[in-house]
Amino acid sequence: MKIGIVSDTHGNVANTERAVEILRQSDVSAVLHCGDICGVRIVDLFVEWPTHFVTGNCDNAMMMQNAVETIEQTWHGMFGEIELGNRKIALLHSHEPGRLAYAAESGDFDLVCYGHTHQREQHKVGETLVLNPGAIHRANPHTIAIVDLETMTAEHIVID
Repeated sequence: MKIGIVSDTHGNVANTERAVEILRQSDVSAVLHCGDICGVRIVDLFVEWPTHFVTGNCDNAMMMQNAVETIEQTWHGMFGEIELGNRKIALLHSHEPGRLAYAAESGDFDLVCYGHTHQREQHKVGETLVLNPGAIHRANPHTIAIVDLETMTAEHIVID
């Protein structure tokens, strides 16, 4: 099972549309959004997949929750614990001090996905893959990530 990971869209519809097209071409089964959504129009672009969202420091959490639930997607608030493809996944924005480190070091998750820094990266903490997909807005380049949950491999993809 392949999943798409996006973050920090900051209401940038044009870049998010390009990201959605790449996700469609990559045949992902679900999408995780690591926060800083910043717009109802952004939420609507992910309607074709089961999509999980968390709030970021720039989001109006109540507005984003309403938008996500209106299109029958999943809202996790500040922290999501998800099970997909027999993998346990943590989803957060990482602006809360200590929460990213705790999730990564806990050993409770196969994959920890986070945003906030606008910097793509991935590393292992024990057996846990820790991944930042980069950002769809205010990054150079703009990136997303695709994770193969069977092999636990991740690829960053430039959307520009």
